[in-house]
Amino acid sequence: MPGREQAGFTLIETVIATALASVGFALIFQGLAGAVRLTQASTQTERALLVAKSVLAENTIDPAELHIQGITDEIAWTIDSFIINERADGVKIIRYDVLASGAKGRQIRLRTERTVSP
Repeated sequence: MPGREQAGFTLIETVIATALASVGFALIFQGLAGAVRLTQASTQTERALLVAKSVLAENTIDPAELHIQGITDEIAWTIDSFIINERADGVKIIRYDVLASGAKGRQIRLRTERTVSP
């Protein structure tokens, strides 16, 4: 009937709207997946840092040169120490290096130097 307007959407309009909505949802889910990956990486880095700090605190008591390896809370770590300088009066400067590595390849390196009196 001429002169009468039709209400509603055409099939092509519906297909285009559905395609645009699908692309939008795909982008949203991709962004959320990236956020989850970043959160997991951050958590693992934080755990590696805590393990490295703990290893450093526990193994700097003895001033002897050392190389120790271990695994704590699924974080592999190594600590190395060596004497940088030793004065005539027996005072030593010792460097401690700690490397903590998580399962996904996240690594933390800590270094400190301490003075030890005889």
